[in-house]
Amino acid sequence: MVVVTDTNRSPVIGILAWLFLVISILAGAARLVIKYAIARAFTMDDYLISVAMALSVLQTACVSIAARHGLGQEQSASSHGQLEAALKSVYAAEMLYVACLTFAKLSALMFMTFLMQRTRTVEWGLVVLISAWAVVAEFAVAFQCDLPRPWSWVDNKCFDREAWWQFFGAMNVLTELALIVVPSLLVLQIQMAVARKTVVIGCFLTRLLVVGAIVTELVYRDRSKNAQDPMLAVWVVTICAQLVQCLAIVAACIPHLKPFMDGLQSTGLRLYYLPGERSRRTDYAYGSKEQSVGHELSGLAGVVNRTTVLAGQRQRDWDDALSQTSQSRIIRETKTWVVEEQYHPEAAVSRITDNASSVSHGLPESTTSTTD
Repeated sequence: MVVVTDTNRSPVIGILAWLFLVISILAGAARLVIKYAIARAFTMDDYLISVAMALSVLQTACVSIAARHGLGQEQSASSHGQLEAALKSVYAAEMLYVACLTFAKLSALMFMTFLMQRTRTVEWGLVVLISAWAVVAEFAVAFQCDLPRPWSWVDNKCFDREAWWQFFGAMNVLTELALIVVPSLLVLQIQMAVARKTVVIGCFLTRLLVVGAIVTELVYRDRSKNAQDPMLAVWVVTICAQLVQCLAIVAACIPHLKPFMDGLQSTGLRLYYLPGERSRRTDYAYGSKEQSVGHELSGLAGVVNRTTVLAGQRQRDWDDALSQTSQSRIIRETKTWVVEEQYHPEAAVSRITDNASSVSHGLPESTTSTTD
């Protein structure tokens, strides 16, 4: 039985790494189940978060292997073969860590485009920024040390790893803040109850937990630099990185939980295509049997929705023209109103039809009769 001591923290790394993985997988599974129960289909943001979860499984496995071969304990306690296996596992885990965070961010960004029902310049800018950040990070991790052993950061010549990871973490924080601010500004423009608006924005603010974990990771990275035994000193940094990865996936799944979606749909937004529904653009129209006039209704600021009001006018046939009763002089007119509100996100549209009751309008019946 392995005992946790001041010189051996590897069991802590293994236990917490798998615990954080289970939490993230449960959050992702709940999101996918809820999405499929509502829409009976998956969209691009679901595929992206699924890739992020698969990468997190591989990354956690690499961290677990590294912990079994010497990560988190004194370097002198590991043989050369064990140390080499641990360094290679850490090398692979770092590359998978960058990829996992990237796909989790892109999944959250794709969900934002569903809310806005279009991809604006700001969203394209975030896609380019996150993608460029990921590509640069992957190359930096891949070639952090001299070839042919780029994974050997303990005893090989490498660039300033501490400065690089500080830069990586700073960009990580900035992108997380962007994923909070942009959708929150969208929700602020929607006309809805303050309580519901607070709940919706609060769901986006849960990404602040990711920011807090990143800052904690950066603090411990700074404390562990120039350590005499780097394999032992980085155990807290490794746990913080696993926490960041877990929270990044969980934060991308929270907006898909049912209470959040109910809050959004109360604003008039529909997030998914429902079975049998299709998207189409309509106008506000009114008229009689033979002609109608259409007017387009504008949506709320920042939201592309369309409302259709159909006014059908039907006039009942007159009573027998030869009838001399008072009923023959009553004009009856029936109007039927159909209100249809339609939403046109790329992967979500719904149609709500309210049929108002028909109303008859006529002249009051005379109490006296006139004889011709």
